[in-house]
Amino acid sequence: MVTKKEATPNSGSLEVPGVVLREEPKVYLAAIAGPWLLSHSTPSWRAKDPKEGFQRIVKETRAKEIARTVLDTRGTFPNAITLATKTKTFTVKGCALHLPGNSKFLVVDGQHRLWAQKYSRIEGTYPCIIHMDRTEQEMAKLFLEINDNQRRVPSSLRWDLVRLVRSDDQATAMTADIVYELSRRKESPFYEGIDLTGENRELTIKQGSLAPEIRTLVSRHLKSKSAASDFEDYLGLLIRFFVAIRSLDPDGWGSADSIFFKARVLRALIRVLSDVTGKRSLGQLTTDNMRAMLLRIDQATLSEEAVRKAQGSAGVQDLYKQMRSQVLGESEA
Repeated sequence: MVTKKEATPNSGSLEVPGVVLREEPKVYLAAIAGPWLLSHSTPSWRAKDPKEGFQRIVKETRAKEIARTVLDTRGTFPNAITLATKTKTFTVKGCALHLPGNSKFLVVDGQHRLWAQKYSRIEGTYPCIIHMDRTEQEMAKLFLEINDNQRRVPSSLRWDLVRLVRSDDQATAMTADIVYELSRRKESPFYEGIDLTGENRELTIKQGSLAPEIRTLVSRHLKSKSAASDFEDYLGLLIRFFVAIRSLDPDGWGSADSIFFKARVLRALIRVLSDVTGKRSLGQLTTDNMRAMLLRIDQATLSEEAVRKAQGSAGVQDLYKQMRSQVLGESEA
């Protein structure tokens, strides 16, 4: 057994017990000291600050419980943490694996176990499976393969991973790209305002709320039209639509106090838009005429009390029926 060497302040490198499990691409099995691993790991490639990333993803009570029952009792972990890195290979000599000081790992599975190290004075030894030479897309696929089989992946994070992995279903792939661009294009009312992974608690609008409704709209439209519209057509439509919605309450947009800036209301409105696209071409749906249709909505039906009662899918369906009737008219509804 090779004993680990303490990391020096200058290099930060570490030698740990380790072996090669697979040659191409490289996969290593290693035993790594908790404090070193924690300082070289991130729970999400989108997390600018790994510490904040862990705090957003893990449940503190669960991590503290692991620290108390495993680390503080000098116990061992029954299974390995799964890591991935863009680095192609590490140096292996005998049964010693050399980890450079600039190593950076994505924690694919085991975030709570690793974050428990923060709450214990006892240095834990973590068994790790390290997948080398992985692109972001490959890391995303690995994450889905592991976590979909173990527990439910947060819907926003799953949609973000779908965008990276790519889906064979045209509507699904297009939806993932649309939501991403809605959060990235400056002309979009949701510019930098959609939580793409479910990790940013400061953003109230989550990708997991909007994406399923947008996918339904795109899927229905693709099936009903002989000449399918392209990505920019759908993205442009939705930007115009959300600009029209924002114009109904420009001062309140972005605030939880706004009548329209609520996930349940927006989901219901996207369903209304899906019905409208069945009656008119995308090109006919300008910001002005969509705003004119939306002005028919009786805002009293979207009171705080009414929206609060609209819990779950049934509640959203009720909001949709009310607004559809108002926008399209009783005879068309």
